[in-house]
Amino acid sequence: MAESRQTKDEQPTRVPSEEHEHLGKLADELSRYDVRADVVEGESPCLRVSNPSSACAVEDVICERREHDYAFIASFGVHLGGSGSLGVTAHKVAWLVGAVEA
Repeated sequence: MAESRQTKDEQPTRVPSEEHEHLGKLADELSRYDVRADVVEGESPCLRVSNPSSACAVEDVICERREHDYAFIASFGVHLGGSGSLGVTAHKVAWLVGAVEA
């Protein structure tokens, strides 16, 4: 019986998706606000944004492919912006977690 070249302890190398890359760019844009933004891996990656000033202020943002760009969607289904407007989208996300005023 042939054995796999991959040992039990090795995990398959995962290539970041385009959605993951766009979430990373949004996280970079959010660095100017006083929030924490981490890409959470999974079947469908999301950006978990939290306000350190409030234990309850956490929002998971997903990224979806659209016809001409990528859309950022809040956990409750509201469109926050697109990959072409990272600054505006970051401001909206920061507002959602209470880091800025409208």
